Amino acid sequence: MNWKHIHALALRHLYPLKRDFDLLSDLAYWPLIDTVLWGVTSQWIADASGISGVALGILLGLVLWNVIWRSQSEVSRNLMDEIWNNNLVNIFSTALTVKEWVVSVLLLSFLKMMITMCILVPAVYLLYSINVLQLGLWLVVFFIGTTLTGWWIGFLSAGIVLRHGQRMQTVIWTLPGILLPFSAVFFPLDRLPSFLQPVSRLVPTTYIFETMRAIVAGAPVDEGSLLYSFGLNILFLSLAVWFFVRSFAHSKRLGLGRFNT
Repeated sequence: MNWKHIHALALRHLYPLKRDFDLLSDLAYWPLIDTVLWGVTSQWIADASGISGVALGILLGLVLWNVIWRSQSEVSRNLMDEIWNNNLVNIFSTALTVKEWVVSVLLLSFLKMMITMCILVPAVYLLYSINVLQLGLWLVVFFIGTTLTGWWIGFLSAGIVLRHGQRMQTVIWTLPGILLPFSAVFFPLDRLPSFLQPVSRLVPTTYIFETMRAIVAGAPVDEGSLLYSFGLNILFLSLAVWFFVRSFAHSKRLGLGRFNT
């Protein structure tokens, strides 16, 4: 693995940040809009219901969901950038390997996710006096778990695009949305219809958000469910990376130049 290749590819995706409003809006604008909307809504629900911790649980869920969205987006969006710019053939006609590309986008994903968090966490505190850092070391656990989820969603959607072409690029934006209601981000799992709950129990992030709400409510933490969540994440990430690599090999046999048409 050549770290110069990884560094060069990372710079190729960082330079446009200075002039591309679409990229800047993904990093800051939409997370801030979501923060304002969900913050006001959660405070209204808390005042109307008289239930303590509602606003805190919803806003913490929002922050963690942005981790998933940001990590997923960077993996699949970087692939689409190369396709939209007719650059996929160019970068893989060099000595760059698929493994180096994967490492580069994961590092970029982590960096851009941290930029978003450095904007979002202070905004939540300044607007609603909610300190996300009060979760302590559990926040690190949740951060790692949601990042892994975002990565396997990203590789899965990128693999689908490589295998089936640009007509399937909509999965990059729709696939995370499919998991959103099943992850119990803003509500307890038992509020889902009973026939949907078995599906939700197969989603790793369900256990992360349930644990987060338990901490907010002062309830004991079920460490076993978190271990189960991490097990699912590692399994799904392994399968997603395998699927992505196989899809790349399949697309390469068909010719990467087909994405330039």
